[in-house]
Amino acid sequence: MTLNSRQEAFCRAYAGGAKGALAARQAGYGAAGAASQASRMLHNPEVAERIGEFHSEHAALRAEAARELLDKLEPVYQTGLDAGDTGTVLQVVELQARIARLIVGGSILPRSGRSGAAHLGAANTAYGSDRGHMEFLALLDEEADAAAAAENVPEC
Repeated sequence: MTLNSRQEAFCRAYAGGAKGALAARQAGYGAAGAASQASRMLHNPEVAERIGEFHSEHAALRAEAARELLDKLEPVYQTGLDAGDTGTVLQVVELQARIARLIVGGSILPRSGRSGAAHLGAANTAYGSDRGHMEFLALLDEEADAAAAAENVPEC
């Protein structure tokens, strides 16, 4: 595969989430012809293949990051089970399901007046407040939206 430097830059920008014309502008193509240049490049089999390679690399990195997050959540889950803290257990299960992309959007709200994992100690302060839990869920939703947008590569 032989791509010139601007085609390679376009592939990186496009795989990184920039839409066609914006990716072309970021790659150094002029604003006036960016949309048509992006269209031509997206129909180039070598460019499409390179974008696919970037998507595969990103998917592998995301899978590894997801595995690391799931591994970090497991002790919190087990501590919640051992303590009989159903709220914490449900929150961890929800987070695990979101990381695994089994749930997108919506949420299981913690019971009002309970902090979920407040009694689990300072090591788990990220899960110690409803606000922190909901902010984390919002970040997961944003990340899932960005990943879904990056996966929508038009076929040539």
